[in-house]
Amino acid sequence: MLWIQGIGGDLLSDEVLLDVKGLRVHFDTLTGPIEALHNIDLKVMKGEIRGVVGESGCGKSVTSLTAIGLATCKVDDGEILYDGYDTVYRRQDWEKLLIRLSTIISYVGALLIIFNVLRIIFDTSAIYDILRGVALMLFGTFVSIFGNLSMYRHEKEMRRIRGNEISMIFQEPMTALNPLYTVEKQISEVMKEHKHLVDREISYMNRIIRALLTPFTTLMSKTKANPISSLIPFAVLSLYFLVISKGASDSFESISWYSLPLIVLIGISIDIRENYSKNWNSNDTINSLKAGLYVLPNAFAFALILYMMFWMPVAAIMVILIGTFITAITIMILSDFLKLDSAHSRQVVQILEDVQIPNPGTVATMYPHELSGGMRQRVMIAMMMSCEPNLLIADEPTTALDVTIQAQILKLMREMRDRKGTSIMLITHDLGVIAEMCDTVSVMYAGTVVESGSLENILTNPRMPYTIGLLHSIPRIIKESEGDRKDSLPIIPGQVPSPNEHFDGCRFHPRCPFADEICISTKPENVEITPGHFAACHHVDKTNSILEVESAFENLASKLMEVN
Repeated sequence: MLWIQGIGGDLLSDEVLLDVKGLRVHFDTLTGPIEALHNIDLKVMKGEIRGVVGESGCGKSVTSLTAIGLATCKVDDGEILYDGYDTVYRRQDWEKLLIRLSTIISYVGALLIIFNVLRIIFDTSAIYDILRGVALMLFGTFVSIFGNLSMYRHEKEMRRIRGNEISMIFQEPMTALNPLYTVEKQISEVMKEHKHLVDREISYMNRIIRALLTPFTTLMSKTKANPISSLIPFAVLSLYFLVISKGASDSFESISWYSLPLIVLIGISIDIRENYSKNWNSNDTINSLKAGLYVLPNAFAFALILYMMFWMPVAAIMVILIGTFITAITIMILSDFLKLDSAHSRQVVQILEDVQIPNPGTVATMYPHELSGGMRQRVMIAMMMSCEPNLLIADEPTTALDVTIQAQILKLMREMRDRKGTSIMLITHDLGVIAEMCDTVSVMYAGTVVESGSLENILTNPRMPYTIGLLHSIPRIIKESEGDRKDSLPIIPGQVPSPNEHFDGCRFHPRCPFADEICISTKPENVEITPGHFAACHHVDKTNSILEVESAFENLASKLMEVN
């Protein structure tokens, strides 16, 4: 993998992580389909921060949601490749045929059942036709399942990718956070779902089974660690089994007391045999004694288990097991209620510390509505970063935050990128955020990308009139040498067109000061201005001077005001 120099000295990979090619989607409405995205082309490299900027309704969020398979729209064309895997599901023609066939078979079966249910009053033999209808419906269901197998496999893969490899910070944290659960509960639930929780008891049943199997797993681990010493418990178990099988149950206690010292001696002798040396000293004696004592608990535990299994009545064993089961459940519920087992709590607190939340232990026990907007946003970032994804999609992560908290959130995201190499797709309408964070920028308008390139090219050498209009609309401090403050903030005249409006040419032409006949009739192609810098405009030759374009926008706005 190669690395290239980015803005600000950052090293950026030339390896594509997310590649959106020619994406076209539509929404089905009561009035018909509405095309929301028109031939979207967008790339996110490994380790880069890609900014996506545009006015509200331009398709930024739809693009991101479609990339992770959460949008309710339907994909008409194009592909979305995440690390080479197409996240867009496409049903094959033969699968569509099977689905139609299954529908027909199921309908025939249903009609057969309905008809013969009425006929059975007069003819009892109609029960066989009802059974045939049921068989047809079952067969139709089977055909449908077979036709949807590829969809099931795709959804399974997408569930693996979402959260584990791609995470998303939604525009409003309260829409993603459950107000009825604490922060700790929600973060641990995400980690549990995506198998990133510490090896803690995931469920009560697993916890009980794990506790019951502990002696056996301990023996297995001891066997792997030291095969010779592990023979001792097996030998002792065999001795007990022989004694118990002869019915000498009354001598169990005496056998235990007599055999346990023998076990220790056997362990010591084996250790001496394995580690014998001429330079024997007192430390070696102590170590051999420890080696003998180490095998004692396992041997006694397994002997007791076999004693219970082969001598004690079944009823007594069941009483013991049920009592142990009930006691274990009670203890675990009490432990959760009292927060006695804090294995996952410590992990959640560590995650909150990573996103620089003050007093993370206290915040973990709080509900989302008890937190400020900035704190909720940090919790969302912590939740999404808990699974250490390769790509983080941040949809307006600083909306409605004050400038101080906004700066902290942005700094946090950049630090996470620098520390873990996470790529970020930052969706915003704030060019100030773009200038602070991004390495590359894609400018969207009315469902299409109108300009893309490096941050330097977009901010210092924009060639699409819409991009220049956005930059022109940024509030700025007026210097004394530049004259008095303007009466109003410069704006782009007009409004973003509705998605259901059809355009043969450029979608920006109703608001563009350079629009002419070719802009109305012909859709512009992406023109490469400089290497890596593209603009979709017929008149890139007229946008060399930013001042002239800004003046043209002001003249257009004045004309429209006079007309109105």
